Amino acid sequence: MATHIDIALVPVGAVDPVVMGWLKGDLPGILTAAVEEFPPVPLPPRHFHRERNQYLADGLLADFAKFVTSPTALVLGVTEADLFSLPMNFVFGIANRGRALISTFRLRPEFYGVPSNPEVYHLRVFTEAVHELGHAMGLAHCEFPGCVMYFSNWIGDTDRKGPKFCFRCGKRIERLAEVGWE
Repeated sequence: MATHIDIALVPVGAVDPVVMGWLKGDLPGILTAAVEEFPPVPLPPRHFHRERNQYLADGLLADFAKFVTSPTALVLGVTEADLFSLPMNFVFGIANRGRALISTFRLRPEFYGVPSNPEVYHLRVFTEAVHELGHAMGLAHCEFPGCVMYFSNWIGDTDRKGPKFCFRCGKRIERLAEVGWE
């Protein structure tokens, strides 16, 4: 890609610094991007739904508008909170133009009753980050199960697809990086 992309990496609430380090190191290799980590922002109580014990992802994502500063800048929020977006019971992440948010809550192997596995967890975080950033740049879901833009209905989909774009989605990302996505 010839065009430079800037990614503002924003921890939302308390986020493991190791996870933030993974993303700072991994994202430039897939998106040819400069990644800058911003100070954490608190989880706003107004987006917490006590009856679900989850945060409304759409509300958190809307709060990121202030971070988008140019047509080639993306914001990636990272939280350890459990997220939902109606009508879904949960989401691994959510995005709209220029903004993305991922939750690590359901990406940990321990959530599924299996032993901790840092390599699996790292790959899941990276895959979901790339997926949501793809949406933030304007990509839709892909029908190819091996593409990062394939919809993850469950964690097995995330594990199968991995963090790479298929040829077609990769070409779309190159075009979008050239022209911007606003």
